[in-house]
Formats: sequence, C-alpha cells, structure tokens
Amino acid sequence: MKTAFLYLPYLLLLSFQFFSTKPWFLPGEKNVYISISIFFILLQSVVLYGKKVNNRLVVKWGTYVPPNWILASLFFVGLVSLPIRNIDWGDGLLLLETNLLETKLFGFQFTLDEILETLLHSQVSNLLSGFGFPDDPRISYSFLSQLAGIGMLFGFLWTAGKNRKSNTASILILLSSGGILLTFGYAENYTLVTVSHLLLYIFVSKFVQNPKDNDLLLYGATALVAISMLFHLVSGYLVILLGYLWYIHSPKEKKLKHLIVSALIGFGILIPWFLYFLFYHDPTIDRNSTHLIHPPFYPKNRLVSLNHIKEILAVLYWNAAIATLFLFYQFFFFKKEWKAFAIRPETKTIFVAGFAFCLHGFFHNPQLGFPADWDLMGFYWLPITFLAHQFWIQSRETSLEWIPPFLFGTVIVIFSAITLNKVNPDKEILWEVTKSTIQSYVIENKPHIDSLSKEDKKFFAKGDFLFYKGEMITNRLCDFPTKKEIIRKMNLHRREWKQGFETGNFRSKEVLGQFLTEATKTNVEYIKSLEANKICHPKL
Repeated sequence: MKTAFLYLPYLLLLSFQFFSTKPWFLPGEKNVYISISIFFILLQSVVLYGKKVNNRLVVKWGTYVPPNWILASLFFVGLVSLPIRNIDWGDGLLLLETNLLETKLFGFQFTLDEILETLLHSQVSNLLSGFGFPDDPRISYSFLSQLAGIGMLFGFLWTAGKNRKSNTASILILLSSGGILLTFGYAENYTLVTVSHLLLYIFVSKFVQNPKDNDLLLYGATALVAISMLFHLVSGYLVILLGYLWYIHSPKEKKLKHLIVSALIGFGILIPWFLYFLFYHDPTIDRNSTHLIHPPFYPKNRLVSLNHIKEILAVLYWNAAIATLFLFYQFFFFKKEWKAFAIRPETKTIFVAGFAFCLHGFFHNPQLGFPADWDLMGFYWLPITFLAHQFWIQSRETSLEWIPPFLFGTVIVIFSAITLNKVNPDKEILWEVTKSTIQSYVIENKPHIDSLSKEDKKFFAKGDFLFYKGEMITNRLCDFPTKKEIIRKMNLHRREWKQGFETGNFRSKEVLGQFLTEATKTNVEYIKSLEANKICHPKL
C-alpha cells in the first residue's frame, strides 16, 4: 500500500488525460503530461528498487543532491524567465484595466479589500513610468510578484537552514506546489499577502515553542495578521488563528490583558487606514465594489454538492497536491512519527491557519469560476506546504522515495509556467486597445471627474469609463449586425449616467437600480460581441 501511494501522483495525472473534458488545472499538452507521467513512473520504480537492493544508496544519496540554495537559484531563473502571461488566469484584463485607470485618474488604485496590494502596485507603476517604462501595470505586477518569489524562497531556505542534516532537497516541497506560480510574474493582488502569511507562519512557529514569550507571540501575531489584512482582507480568516493562540497560549491571569492589548494593536493598525479611505481621502472608497460590505458567500443550497467538492479538490490538486499527499502518507504509514510531529505546538498552530483558509475555500463563492479564481480559493496551499516542509526537515531521516514525487511536482509547475507564459494574440490586441482607450479617456475626462465630489468620483468614473470603453472598443471590432446598436446604447447610457449624477437622481436606489439593470443588459451584449468578433481596427 505504501508503494502504491507513491505512484498516485503519476497515475492521477495519467488518468486525467483520458477525461472527456480537459480539467482546467492541466493547461498543457496531453502528450507532454503522458510522457512526464511515464518517465516518473519509471524513475520511481528505479529509486524503489535501488533502495531495496543497495543500502549504500539509502545512506549516501543525499551527497549527490545539489544544496537547497542551488535548486532555489535554478528555480528562480525559471521564475523570472517564464512570467505568466495568460490573462484567463486571475482577474486578467479587468484587474489590469482597473489598476491603470485609477492610477491615471487618482494617482493610485485603492480598495478596502486589498489596500496595500493595489496601492503598492500602483506606486511601483508610477515609479517605473518615471524611469521611462511603458504605462502597463503588468510590469509592476511582474516585478513585485518575482520579488515576492525571492521572499518565499528565502523564507523556506532560512527555515530549513537550522536542520542541515535533514533538509536535503527540502526546497522541492515548495517548488512542487502550484501555489508558487503566484510568484511567476503573476498579475494579481495575492502575491504580497502570501509573503506576509509566510512571515506570520515562520514567526508563530518560532515563538509558540516558548511559553515565556506569550506577550511577543500574541502581540506580534496580531500585528502580522492586521498587516496581512491591509494587504488583502482574506487574511481576516486568520483571526481564527489569533483566537486559538489567545485561548491556548495566554495564561489565565493575563487573558484579559492580552485580549485588550491585542485588540488595540489590531484595530490600531486597521482602523486608521479604513477611516482615511472611507471618509477623508479624495476620492473616497467606492463602497459598492468591496467584498467587505457585500461578501460573496457560496449559495447555501449548493454548499454540499458534488460540483462544489470537485471545485475544492481541483483547487487543492493545482495548489498543493504533492505536499498534501506527503502529509497523508505520513499520517497513514508512520503513525509514531506523525503523532510526534502533530503534538508540537508549532504544528498545531499552522494546522489552525490551514483550517481557517479551508473555511474560506469552502464558503467563498468563486464568482469568476476557474481557472480565473484558482488563486483566491487556494490560500490553504501555503499552510499545507509549510507543514510538509516542517515534517521533512524535522525528520531524523530524509525519505529518498519521496524525491521523485516532489521532483515530479516541480516539473509540472515549470511546465505549467511554460504553458501559461504563452500569450493569446487576440487578448493582447484587446489589452493594447484598452490601454489606449484608458489614456484617451483620462485626457478627455479627468477635469470633469476632478470637479465631482469626493464621494462620487470613483463610482462615476467606473461607470462612465465602462460605457466609454464599450463604445470605443465596439467601434474597433469587425462589422457585425448589432454593432451600431451596441454603440448607440453605450453612448445613450453614458449620457444618462452623467445626467443622473448631475441631477442627483442616482441618490435614489430605485432609479439607480433600474438604470443599472438596463446597462447590464447592454454590457452583456458587448461582452458577447467581444467573444464573437475580432478587433479589425485597432488604430481607429
């Protein structure tokens, strides 16, 4: 049974190739996946046979494996060389468009859901533009994503550094996890927050071991969680971790003090930012576009359904398949070692963090579907990977038989990066047209937007640009029967949108709702026309 378990990654990948519908988490070519599976089945067999007949191999194999820092350096070359350019993964064009538009109109993008992520990406864009780089937010996203990759690699290397006798090839545990693709120049607002989470896990793993450091543990963890929430509000699930730390590691006589001081630290970090952007900054936040006020929970009637379970398993497979299998392997076949590992306070703590993000993965509704929401739904990949890494480096003996699975996972990650590095020419043309549309919109409309009240600026600009873009880009499409009608509707909606703000009619939720209902119908027509027709006049 133990041997069969080791072949599971290869057999799973092989079996997926014969599905009638290609799974979203396998973006590459079928024949390549089949070849990789067969190769690693053979390699696994050779390793197991060699381990059985050659005891010297078991003892000496670690001396033939490159040090972790060399493996990490080689991986970093791939990380820099293969930035993800497939904009069907993640928020894609919508994210890039919003970031560029708000940066040009207001100096930087900001939203309550991800204050520091959007702000830093915008400010880096401004900095790079000052050095002569093109006005393309993908450049800043790629730079910060790869910088986050350095942080991730360094964090795992530093963690393994104390266990030099048992850390052989331990970095492969990170490299084999699909979640590391966040650092492949990926344009999304989940890269920096992931590094913040890693810093939190390293911090609590260190200080949870010493009961005398409970002040530092609780206050430091609270500060790191609050900072993580400023990067992205998904970190709010880590409040469960803070509750666990307070319940377990705060002495009875200090519980009230720890609770009050921790609350003051957390709210002291968060509230000034929220208050500033909600009430004082010009413009204020658009309250209609934050998940804080409108959390997208999964529909109750589909929470326990086959489709939901399939979604969860697919995200888990893509993000942390090998690390998850490794932990299950220890749980099933090495009970004694697993119990010794599981009772450690740092292990329990990271388990709680993983559980918190599993709740998010279960209850949050992936509104964009997959593969677009692979990143948002899989934050538990890092606790799982961190736990697998901790088990490996804390083991007395490293497991030769697990080198092929982790190497296999790393190859799949690199192959996925190669595949996702390829661009869709039609989407690239659309993005170039969108960029030029944003530039012209800002030149033509910034003075008017600046004249609006700070409460209306963001909401007005968001809707006004939607109609402006719809008209301009539809005009650039190849001719189709309803082209002129969509342009007419977009132009009409734009005039009505402006009039609604000037007259104050949109202060009525009923009037605004009726308008948005009609505008949404037109926008659906526009989106369908984009999917069905190509851009024939990009320079128009």
